[in-house]
Amino acid sequence: MKHILISFFLLCSLGYQANAQQGTIRGTIKDAKTQEALIGATVRVAGTTTGASTDVEGFFTLPKLSAGVYSLEVSFVSYRTETIANVEVQADKITEVNTALLEESTTLEEVRVVAARETNTEISMISEIKAAQQIVSGISAQQIARTLDRDASQVVRRVPGITIVGDRFITIRGLNQRYNNVMLHNAFTPSMETDVKAFSFDIIPSGQIDRLLIYKSPAAELPGEFAGGIVKIFTKNIPNENSIVFDYSTTFRQGTTFSDFDQAETGPNYWTGFNNGYQDLPKFFPASLKNISGAQLEQAGRMLRNNWDATSQTATPDQRFALTGNFRMNLGKLKIGNVTAVNYSDSRTVFNVDRKEFNANVNNEEQVVYDYDDRRSSRNIRVGIIHNWAVKINENHSIEFKNLYNQNSIGTYVNRTGQNIEGNFSADINSFDQVYRGIYTGQLTGKHQFGKATTIDWVAGYNNSYREQPDYRRYRADIVDPATGRKELYVPVGSAVAFFLGRFSSRMDENAYTGGLNLTQKIAFRGEDFIELKAGAFYEAKDRAFRARNLGYVRTLSTSQDILLGSVTNLFQPQNINNTNGIRIDEQTNPNDSYDATNTLGAGYVSVNIPLTKKLNAIVGARYEHNTQALNSSLLNGQPVAVSYPLGKLLPSANVSYNFNEKSLLRFAYGMTVNRPEFRELAPFAFFDFDYNIVYAGNPTLRTATVQNADLRYEFYPTPAEVISVAGFYKRFKDPIEALFDAGAGSQGIKNINFGNANAATSAGVEIEIKKSLNGLTGSTLMDRMSLLFNTALIYSKVDLGGSLAVGQSDNRPLQGQSPYIVNLGLNYNDQEHDFQVNALYNVIGKRIFAVGFDGYPDIYEMPRNVLDLTFSKGIGKRWSVKGGVTDILNQTNLLLQDGNLDGKFDRRNDQIIQSFRPGSTVQLGLSYRIL
Repeated sequence: MKHILISFFLLCSLGYQANAQQGTIRGTIKDAKTQEALIGATVRVAGTTTGASTDVEGFFTLPKLSAGVYSLEVSFVSYRTETIANVEVQADKITEVNTALLEESTTLEEVRVVAARETNTEISMISEIKAAQQIVSGISAQQIARTLDRDASQVVRRVPGITIVGDRFITIRGLNQRYNNVMLHNAFTPSMETDVKAFSFDIIPSGQIDRLLIYKSPAAELPGEFAGGIVKIFTKNIPNENSIVFDYSTTFRQGTTFSDFDQAETGPNYWTGFNNGYQDLPKFFPASLKNISGAQLEQAGRMLRNNWDATSQTATPDQRFALTGNFRMNLGKLKIGNVTAVNYSDSRTVFNVDRKEFNANVNNEEQVVYDYDDRRSSRNIRVGIIHNWAVKINENHSIEFKNLYNQNSIGTYVNRTGQNIEGNFSADINSFDQVYRGIYTGQLTGKHQFGKATTIDWVAGYNNSYREQPDYRRYRADIVDPATGRKELYVPVGSAVAFFLGRFSSRMDENAYTGGLNLTQKIAFRGEDFIELKAGAFYEAKDRAFRARNLGYVRTLSTSQDILLGSVTNLFQPQNINNTNGIRIDEQTNPNDSYDATNTLGAGYVSVNIPLTKKLNAIVGARYEHNTQALNSSLLNGQPVAVSYPLGKLLPSANVSYNFNEKSLLRFAYGMTVNRPEFRELAPFAFFDFDYNIVYAGNPTLRTATVQNADLRYEFYPTPAEVISVAGFYKRFKDPIEALFDAGAGSQGIKNINFGNANAATSAGVEIEIKKSLNGLTGSTLMDRMSLLFNTALIYSKVDLGGSLAVGQSDNRPLQGQSPYIVNLGLNYNDQEHDFQVNALYNVIGKRIFAVGFDGYPDIYEMPRNVLDLTFSKGIGKRWSVKGGVTDILNQTNLLLQDGNLDGKFDRRNDQIIQSFRPGSTVQLGLSYRIL
C-alpha cells in the first residue's frame, strides 16, 4: 500500500505547480423572490475579464485569484445587476459569496432562458439525488470515466451498500439478487438467466451508461417488488454537440495473456459473439430417443459432432473497440438528437482453481470427499448497440425512442484433475460449456407539460431476452496407472450418468410488453406553496419458454476395452457408436426439463406531496399491485404441474424530509414491498452446476414474501459537487424465500438445493457516504486538485426458518450473500488545465455466505478480498486522449472457506478451503480519437 500511495502522489505531481498566494471565491446566486437557482448568471471581477457562469444549481467558482480585495459584478438577463464590494481573498482559503438578484420592475418583452440539463456529471447526479423524494444513491458517467470498469457490474459495486456476486448479480444492503429489481430507464429489464432471479449486469458495457441510480426506499410511483433496492440504468441520450468518437483499448492479464489457452472447437465467425450453429444439435436429430432403437439409435448417435478435444492456442491481450456518434439537428421548429454507439470486446481469462469438498464432520474429524485442481479457460465476447432518438417539439413537449441491444458469448473449458476420495478414483474430467445471451429493449417515452401545473409522462416498451446453451459436454477419464499416466474413459453401465459423460442443451426465450402513465398536478396551497398530486398506472405482460435436452452415453453388452483406453476422439468415432461392442447414446431428458410460464402485473398508485411548513415536507401514497403467475410443467414422473398464483397487494408508503437549510436535510421513509417467486424457483426443473457440484430444483408451492422497510438519512451538501450522508435502515421480512440444501441427498460431494419460505428475517444497517473536494484544506495546489470518495455500509441480518423447514438446516444465521461491511475509497487528482487525471480506488467486502449449510455441514463463506485499482487519463490536443491503469493490484486470493472446526473463527490454516484462486492483476491502455 505504501508503494502504491507513493506512486499515486508522484503521478499527481506531474501536474503540480506551486501557487501558495492564491485563493478562491465561490457561492450561489438565486432569485430573491422565489429562492430558485439562477442558471447561467454571470459573476465577474469588476474591471477585469475574469468571470464565471452559474451551473444548474446556481453555483459558481472563481479560482486562482491573487490575495487581495475585490468587487464582484453579478448580472443576469431581466434582473438588476448587483455589485458586491470588499470581497477579501486570502491565500489558500475559500471565500463564500451567496447573493440573490431582484427582477427588473419593468421589461419591454418576455425573455426566456433555456438550458439543456446535463445528466451525466457529478454535479447533476448529486443534484438529482438531493431533489429526489426517496432515499437514493447513484453514480454518473463522469465518475465511471475515472475507472477502468468495463461493464455495469463493475460500475455498480462502487455505490454505497452495493456488492456483486459472481461478477454479474447485484446485492443491495446485504440482500441478494432475488430481493432487488432492475429497470432500464422506466421499464423492467429482461432476464437472461435460467437458474437465478437476477439481471446480469455484465451484459451492459460501461461506455453505454449515462447514469445509474439506486432507489433504496419505497414510494408509490416505484414498483412494489424489491427489498434491497431498485436499480435504474439510464443509457446515453441527447448530446450537447455533434461528435464521432472512436475508442480502443487493450488489456494484459497476469497469468492469462501470452499463456496457453484451451477452448472447444468453435467453427467459423465465432469471433462475432453470435451463435454460428457449430455446436447446435443437427437439424434432423430426433426429438426424443426413448422410442427408437437398433439402427435408428446408432444413426442418431453418429449424427452428433465429434468435438470432445480442446484446441490449444496462446491467449492474446484483450481487445475492446467502441464507436460513438452524437448528433443534433433542427427540422423546422423541432429539435432532434441521436446517440448511436457500437461496442465490441474480446477477452480471455485462465484461472487455476483449487477445489475441495468435505462431508459433514463426525467427531470433528475432517472427511475429504475430493481434492481437485481446475484449469479454467474462458473467452468472453460482447457486442453492444445503443440507438437513441429524441424529438423536442417545444419546451413543454418531447418524445424519445430508446433502443438497446447486447449480445454476449461465453465459452468455457475446464480441465479438472485430482483425487475423488469418496468415489475412489483419480480423475481427469473435462467440461466444454458455451453460453449465448442476448437482450433487446425498446422504449417509446414522452413527457408533456401543460402550463406550470400539469405534467404527463408515459412509456410503452418491449423487451426480449434469450439464453442458449447449445452443447454443454462433459467427460471423465480415470487414471488407472499413476506411474505411466494410463487412463480409462468412464462410460457407465446400464443407465447414463450425464454429468460424467453426456451433452446438455437448453434454450430460454422471454418476452415482455410494458406500458406506463404518470400524471403530476400542482395545486396552489398557502400562498406560494403547492401541493403536488401524483397518480399513475403500470402494466407488464411477460412470457417465458424454456426447453432442455439431456443426452448421455452407456456401454453396450460387450464394449471393447480398447476404445476405453484410447483417446476421447477415438471413442466417439462413428464406428464406435453402435449397439454391440461400442457405446450407445442414451436419452436422459425428463418431463420436468421444460416449462412455459407467464406473469401479468397491473398496478395503480396515488400520492400527495404536502409542504407542511417551509422546511418540513411529507409525501404519502399507496400503490396497488395485482400480479398473476402461471407455470406449466411436469414432475419427474410425468405428473402435470400447473401453477396459477394470482395475488393483490396494497402497498402504503411515506417519505418525510426536513430541510435545516439549503445545504442539509433529514429524510425518513417507510414502505411495504413484496418479493415474488421467480419462474425458475417455481419450476420443478433440476440443473447440475458442474463448477460447484450442486443440483438446483424449484418448488411450485412457494409463496410471495412481504417486507416492511424503514429508512432514516441525514444529507449535507457543502457545494453542489459534494455530499456527506449518514443513513440507517431496518427491514422485516415475512415468508422470505431461501435456497436450502437437501441434507440427505447427493454423493461424491454433490449437493441438492431447493427453495422454501422461511418464517421471518430481519436486516438492519448503517451507510456513510462522502464525496468531498480537498480544495482549500491546505496551502498545496496539489491537494486543491484532489477529491475524496468514501462510502461504507455496516449490515446485520438474521433468518428464522421456523417450523419443519428449520429441521436439519442452518438456522438463525445471516442472509445468504449478506456482507457485514462494505468499504469503497477513492482519491481523484484532476488537473483541468492540462486535462490530466489520476485515480486510486479501493474496495473490500466482509465475508458473506456463499452457500447455506446444514447440521454438521457448516455454511460456506466467501472471504474478503482487498481490491486496489490505479488509473489515469490524459488529453492530448483537441482530438486525442489516452487512458490506462492497473486493476486488482494486490491480486489477493478469491477464497471460499468453511468453519470446519466450528470455533467461530475463519482461518485458512485451520479451516476447510472449498475453493481458492487468484484472478490476476490487469494492465490496461487505451486511446480515444475524436473524429468529428
